[in-house]
Amino acid sequence: MDELEPSATAIDPPLLRVAAGTRIRRHRRVTALSGILLFACMFLPAVNACGQPLTPYEVPPLAPPYLFGLAFALIAIARTRRGLWFGVFALHALAMLVVIASIVIIPIVPELGIVELVIGTVLLVIFGWSGTTEPRVAAAAVVVAVVSMLWFGLLATTDDALPGVYLSLASSAGLFAGGLLWLRELALRPAIEVPAAVARRR
Repeated sequence: MDELEPSATAIDPPLLRVAAGTRIRRHRRVTALSGILLFACMFLPAVNACGQPLTPYEVPPLAPPYLFGLAFALIAIARTRRGLWFGVFALHALAMLVVIASIVIIPIVPELGIVELVIGTVLLVIFGWSGTTEPRVAAAAVVVAVVSMLWFGLLATTDDALPGVYLSLASSAGLFAGGLLWLRELALRPAIEVPAAVARRR
């Protein structure tokens, strides 16, 4: 277990102790670079709207994929407990914002609102309500990447797609690869064995 809890002990190592190693943490570069690039795409023209280039940051409901990319990047590059806490807190907050935004959007655009509600709920279930684990965070990265690839892939097939959409699609694919590599590293990680206690007579 890899609980992200302040009370975690050496027997139950927090994510910081697991992620601090550099020998098998190859996912860090892929996840961090892909997440940062995805976040940067929020400021690039994505599609043509009424003859004008539309930048994602101008439409808040379109921001979650980019912000999730930044959150996963922060977790991947974090080297302190505080950095990890901020990254995980950001993931929880973003999932909650997606759920809240979906409730607002459903009366306006039901199809989009329902999709966002499902995605936000699934992410909250993956994260858990009281603390989370590294495998859950890695699984969430895969889920976010898959949804992002579907979304940007759909936009890329339209005639209004601009370079920002294609770069976002490539970044999402990179995040997907980083998430899979992350899960693979966790699966191959040796189990932690607790030494047996030895009674000593005087």
